[in-house]
Amino acid sequence: MPEYRIHDRMYKVMGYEEYKRLIYDPGVVSRIILHRPRYRNALSHPTLSEIEHAFNRAAADRECRVIVMSGDGICFSTGDDVFGLSPESPPMMADERTPQQLMEDYGSEGEVWRQFQEEHFDLLHGMHGRLRRIPKPTIAMVHGWCIFNAYNMAATMDLIFASEDALFMPAGPQVWDLGPRKALEILYEHRFLSARECCDLGLVARVYPTKEILEKETLAFAYRVAEQPPSQLLRAKESVQHIMDVQGWTAAYNDDLMMGLAAGGGPALPIRTVPTEERHRERYEGRGMARTPRALANLKARFESQGAEAPQHVVDALARAAARDDRGSWERALHQDWREKEHLNRADAGAAAYDTAVAAFRDKVAEEKARRGL
Repeated sequence: MPEYRIHDRMYKVMGYEEYKRLIYDPGVVSRIILHRPRYRNALSHPTLSEIEHAFNRAAADRECRVIVMSGDGICFSTGDDVFGLSPESPPMMADERTPQQLMEDYGSEGEVWRQFQEEHFDLLHGMHGRLRRIPKPTIAMVHGWCIFNAYNMAATMDLIFASEDALFMPAGPQVWDLGPRKALEILYEHRFLSARECCDLGLVARVYPTKEILEKETLAFAYRVAEQPPSQLLRAKESVQHIMDVQGWTAAYNDDLMMGLAAGGGPALPIRTVPTEERHRERYEGRGMARTPRALANLKARFESQGAEAPQHVVDALARAAARDDRGSWERALHQDWREKEHLNRADAGAAAYDTAVAAFRDKVAEEKARRGL
């Protein structure tokens, strides 16, 4: 089999004999199935490394003509693995070193986070650009949650097919997918996008009523595509991507990387495990930056403002979120025994700051709404 790599950089974990976090099913239509159903297919660093390896493998396989990516269990993926959420949550690296091992290797928590961020920046930002250049048709088959980095990964594929219950949460200014004003609307309101809304916007190509029908119809489509000459498929993909590049896609993508570096999101600075005051809600209202309970509530409000009832799967998800102890889980994550005392103290100070700030803000909003009769 000829060797094909998307990029020159070699991860510390390469040459898998078998995958632990995904199912790779090769063929004319090769399938890459995220397989961490217990953790909602969260994208840990080891998982992301396996995904890129699997795409390299499919790209090198002469028999493979189309690649279909999907998720096992109840959803496509909830996005990045969140601190303290699973055994592979940050700062576990792609080579599976635990936080305790990383502390021994690097000597301080600050250096551990710096090393993790360096790898994360490449996996988060660089990988999507590399997957986009896979020289074969790629399809994301999405059901259930598709949040933040999972959204970015799905949007990297050539096509997205979705089930009716799919809920999409964009990360960052998705101007190319949504248009500038729609992108701002979603970012400002912080809400999920339904599968139907994504289809209306052109992000999702087709919507099917159930996961089972989605799988059947997506694979049927993939086999129809696979009947086309590979050279014709490659020319079509390169032609569309060339037009996007002429329109500025690559320049915008690279500028976004530079903006991330300038904002302190790159490898030069450590991750802030206790964020600034205005961002504490990311953790306490949903165990992560996505703040899914708030985004679900805002989606429900959008349906109601249009005089429609929210779909039952949105109502059910809101009920599950209300029953969850996000705050307790986050506090336990912050107080893991491998962490240095300085960082634990910062975590406690952050919790106190959050309580004070959010109480004052909610009182002010309640008073203002009452004054305006809302």
